[in-house]
Amino acid sequence: MSKKSFQITEELRCYREGFRSCNVFILTCFDSEVLFDPSLSPASVIQRRPISKLIATHAHYDHVGKVNEWKEEYPDVPFLMHGDDVAVLDDSTLNASIFFGRPSSFVRPDRLLQDGDIVELDGQYYLDVLNTPGHTMGSSCFMINRRDDDRTVPIALISGDTLFDRGWGRTDFATGDETLMRDSLTRLFRILSTMPDDLPVCPGHSAITTAASACRFLAAMGF
Repeated sequence: MSKKSFQITEELRCYREGFRSCNVFILTCFDSEVLFDPSLSPASVIQRRPISKLIATHAHYDHVGKVNEWKEEYPDVPFLMHGDDVAVLDDSTLNASIFFGRPSSFVRPDRLLQDGDIVELDGQYYLDVLNTPGHTMGSSCFMINRRDDDRTVPIALISGDTLFDRGWGRTDFATGDETLMRDSLTRLFRILSTMPDDLPVCPGHSAITTAASACRFLAAMGF
């Protein structure tokens, strides 16, 4: 049964019914869609256009729990994730599935991402890959951009479990690191401070926030 989604921007929508209330984001491009954090099954998602990529912010169970189902049903759709989280996929302790009573391992990504990569999408859309370790070593954020004539228009930041609305991700899981998290949040603060105030910041859990709100929070927290 399909779930209900809500629009964030004209091209970006969210399903807030992923496993453990994980936010699942879908970007509609020209003639395909990109799904961030496959924690909902294919049957739960209404595809307005064919899914062309599956992208994970990190390898915890509540964010990749249905990626095997997606790859079984759509084997030609590539799965992308930062390379530093690959080992997490195979280990039920590292990917936290054992703590949910569902020890699991997951398929290897078709493309391993690195910090600074650009992922070209359909039409004028592309992603800037930002490795933001702290929650896990491979945790990453994705700045969605659209080319508009001779300028780049930022659409939204997918922030995973690095930056939440008035909070940030835990660092006490395996491969988590508090110092790296602080470095990552400082980096995001610097990036978001250059963005439009109303740029959506889309976390892995909780409410959607904005660049301005996130910057106010991070400044208040001493970043």
